[in-house]
Amino acid sequence: MSDGKLFAKSNSVELRAELEQAMKKSKSHSRIKIVLRKVIANIILNNNELAAMMPDVIDLFKIDDLEIRKMCFQYLSNYAHVNPRDASEALPYLEQFLNDSSPIVRALAIRTLASVANKDYIERTVGAVRTGLGDVDPYVRKTAAYAVSRLYQHDPTRTEKHNLISELNELLYDKNQVVVSNALASLSYVTDHSRTLTLAIDKAHSMALITHLGNANEWCQIYILNSLMSYVPQNSEEALDLIEATIPSLQHENSSVVLNAIKVIVYYSHYVKNPGLIFPTLPKRLGTSLISLLSKPAEIQFLVLRNVILLLLGSKDLVSFEVEMFFCHNEDPIYIKDTKLEIIYLLANEQNVHVVLRELEEYATEVDVSMARKAIRALGNLAVKLPNAADACVEVIQNLFNEGISYIVQESAVVLKNIMRKYPNKFQQETLELVKFYKLIDEPDAKASMIWIIGQACQFIDSVETIFEVIISNFKDDPIEVQYATLTAATKLYLMLPEKGEKTVLNVLKWATEESDNPDIRERGYIYWRLISSEYASGKSGNFQEVTKEIILNPNPIISPENDSIDPKILEELELNIGTLASIYLKPVSHVFRLAKVKSLPNSPVLQKRAQGPVTSDVTVATKNAQSTSGRKVSVISSPVADTSFPARNLTPRSTSSKQTYDSTGSSNEDISSKDSFAKRLTRKATQLAARKGSRD
Repeated sequence: MSDGKLFAKSNSVELRAELEQAMKKSKSHSRIKIVLRKVIANIILNNNELAAMMPDVIDLFKIDDLEIRKMCFQYLSNYAHVNPRDASEALPYLEQFLNDSSPIVRALAIRTLASVANKDYIERTVGAVRTGLGDVDPYVRKTAAYAVSRLYQHDPTRTEKHNLISELNELLYDKNQVVVSNALASLSYVTDHSRTLTLAIDKAHSMALITHLGNANEWCQIYILNSLMSYVPQNSEEALDLIEATIPSLQHENSSVVLNAIKVIVYYSHYVKNPGLIFPTLPKRLGTSLISLLSKPAEIQFLVLRNVILLLLGSKDLVSFEVEMFFCHNEDPIYIKDTKLEIIYLLANEQNVHVVLRELEEYATEVDVSMARKAIRALGNLAVKLPNAADACVEVIQNLFNEGISYIVQESAVVLKNIMRKYPNKFQQETLELVKFYKLIDEPDAKASMIWIIGQACQFIDSVETIFEVIISNFKDDPIEVQYATLTAATKLYLMLPEKGEKTVLNVLKWATEESDNPDIRERGYIYWRLISSEYASGKSGNFQEVTKEIILNPNPIISPENDSIDPKILEELELNIGTLASIYLKPVSHVFRLAKVKSLPNSPVLQKRAQGPVTSDVTVATKNAQSTSGRKVSVISSPVADTSFPARNLTPRSTSSKQTYDSTGSSNEDISSKDSFAKRLTRKATQLAARKGSRD
């Protein structure tokens, strides 16, 4: 019978009838095996109704056939907890099998006993495991080692009371490397789930474990490599010896072995001062081993790439990469491309930035719109990160939006706003070129950015009032972040260009205070109205709106790319979990595995303190999307950006010696009396609106 036909959902009555028929016919063993295969297939299909067949399956233990017994053991392991009363009938058979001449049968009996959490099974498991740990056959000892961790999972108190963990510890000195590695795996599970137990080994035992690596299979090598991190070197020479002994594992074909070897090397490098100088080829070898894994399937590539990000954030001096190795390929899935973009950003410097810019410009012209947007974000973030390359980055961005493609223009508006924040009074010509494409702006984030740009550079834009009127024509239907930006920009326009901005600011404030349903927008409108209509707005000198300019036109804080560092404690914990899910999410282990123990570097006389850099509060700063000024996900690697839709919160007039982004007295020679009359009209209007608001309340 083909395997496909076995995976048909059956009920216990049908299978019991088939089993009875098979028992009556010749060559009954082969027919019984077919029925049992159907039972195992239904176990995979999660058919718990078959638990009713427990007595029938237990009777099959009488048959002296290893394959039949294997399937019966598997059935018992899966359904004993569903039907515990009938499962107890199998205990005499299991106790008999513990003394069987076949080591496979003995091991299967131990594994089955340890897999069932029923009380009567647990009581018999203790003696069976103790016997198995001293068995002459290494396969039985290996199975018994695993059974200790299973028993600890079911009943930790009983396991410790009968000293099974101490007996398991003795297996670390076994001559068989498979037994040793499985004992290490079991001990690791026990110590990870115990509040009082820890795994500790000495230097001699560490070197002895390393000698087993060459003859062990892949799983055993992983267990051995993980156990090496239980040794704390007391001097740099010990750490160097263990690093050198682990380096050959970097050439292994299995990706998990390679990642665990890297984890061990990174761990011991914390106990050596400048390991890259002592082992000059170490950074290159680590980088090469990771690059070689990029030929694996996409899922493995993603794991490797996320760990590359972790190493670049925490141990950049310990690894060496060529940025070209992370350029995207057409066949890469989107999540691989996103991760590679993050790595390209982290690796970009003033030496390779021109190569990076050419590559990002190519991505920005791809048919894939999502990839093109992310490439433009990366260009904007590079301009913020590398001041000497900012001109080249902006030039590429300008070349892109000059094509007049809608999504490119909109993404360019978002990144150019951040660039203007980083470099005030620079890139004015590029800004004016971008404003020419204002009719292509329709997305909320891009619209908020374009409005902010117009408000900042309104003095240099021809027909700015006309452009502004077109953009804000749908103010009442715009999202709240766009309305915030509109209120601030309209006020700036009036303060810097009173004659051009008078009509605009009146319309916007009227919409905000009379027609908006959002209380925050209304309050913002009233605040701005009061500011510009106050009798104290002109200050002691009498200059037009002097005090209001000090508040509204106060320079925004300059943004900086401080996202290349994360909390050192979290970074330390992540490095001790290289190759796990935590390293993919770049989050603390407790956020991924709720019950996991928090790991940290054990103290030692030679432990090197990590340099304290600028720390961000969120571990996910290196992810492809980060929050921007108005709630937008703007960047492949985000830069901390303050909310630019709000004016600066300094409400105290600044001294006249303070520097402004733009000339706040550029209209001082205009007719003061006409401006004062306009201020009086605004005052009357604000009084009327306040009265209406009070009557509504």
